[in-house]
Amino acid sequence: MLQVYRYDEDLLFVEPVIVTEMDEAGNYVIPADCTEVELPDSPSLFKPKFDSTAQTWIESATKEEIDAILNTGEVEESPVRLLQEQNALLLSQLAETQQQSEEQANMYAELIMSLTEKGVL
Repeated sequence: MLQVYRYDEDLLFVEPVIVTEMDEAGNYVIPADCTEVELPDSPSLFKPKFDSTAQTWIESATKEEIDAILNTGEVEESPVRLLQEQNALLLSQLAETQQQSEEQANMYAELIMSLTEKGVL
């Protein structure tokens, strides 16, 4: 597997893509609208654009666009962050359900013990 980076007709970043297809020589078949060049971590880019001549990612957002994003906090939340939040919520719900199940089991055991002591069972 190989991760590549897809860009649109304006060379703006679209999404990461996993490539698994290989040719007869054993090389990965990279789609025409993708590159192996990784997006930079530092500094990160607001609106990455691929410079095919320099084989690098550049910032294409204007100063006004960057300021607007920073001032309004409207940075698109990453899918990974959303999944982390959903996972935390599900883990919390699971813990609550397990606690309720344990409480019900204890209550059931106490009820059986009480009925046994009174000779009902």
